[in-house]
Amino acid sequence: MLIVFIDENGKGTFKELNKRTNKPYPYIVTSTITTDRELNNIRNSIGELKAKYGLPTNMEIHASDLFHPRKYFPLSEDQIRNFACEFAEVIRSLNLRIISSVVFKDYIIKKRIGERLTVPHRLVKDDKNLSIDVMRIAYRHLFERVVKLADREYSNEWILIVHDQINVDKDYQMAKDQMNVVKIMEDELLNNAFIRRTSAIGRLFKPILFANSANYDALQISDFAGYIIRKHVLNENSEKFPYEKIFEIISSKLDKNPKTGKIEGWGIKTWTYFAEVE
Repeated sequence: MLIVFIDENGKGTFKELNKRTNKPYPYIVTSTITTDRELNNIRNSIGELKAKYGLPTNMEIHASDLFHPRKYFPLSEDQIRNFACEFAEVIRSLNLRIISSVVFKDYIIKKRIGERLTVPHRLVKDDKNLSIDVMRIAYRHLFERVVKLADREYSNEWILIVHDQINVDKDYQMAKDQMNVVKIMEDELLNNAFIRRTSAIGRLFKPILFANSANYDALQISDFAGYIIRKHVLNENSEKFPYEKIFEIISSKLDKNPKTGKIEGWGIKTWTYFAEVE
């Protein structure tokens, strides 16, 4: 069975602005794709790395804890830097594939006939609807590339999608956000002409399974890879942490065009969503 472990990085909202660019942060969904036969190897390999650094085997590896450690985090900055690089090396050694969908957000001015161009100040759509639009594009591109990989290399495998639980302050909001993801998937499976032409559509378990990433090492890989891909596409390196070096290590696991070896459009699909302002 092929299992697609998905985690999101960022939100669809236009409210969280990057102070460096004065534009909203991108929304990224990243998948770690592997077979059920590899799960023990993934768990054991990551468990050995944790043991090397004296971390509990049941400790969740979360990118925000690694790169923005809290006081209680049991590793020093130098240890975290080394651990992150070794974690990337473990990912490179495993039998898995990574596909990520990145949606940048920008603005386009809605100008009426005869109207002078002025500085925009108001979004035409409300932020809630913009967020759904951004999410839909991100998941559409991810699902399209996942089923393409499944048809190309895993034509005999049934496909299960496991999505990290969406963490919010209130349970009703978590349920609502997760239902948005389920609805997007159902719409794409029903209406996306590209997906419907693939044989993989007949091998997909429905609906998506939502799970706690603490229980699945492959979800933690998606979280880690998504964070590093975010740093890569934003060109944000750091003196403290070698994000680009880590990206180079894990890039060998990104899906590629089998003829050209190209990652763009395969392992990483980028798109820019323009919100109208007036």
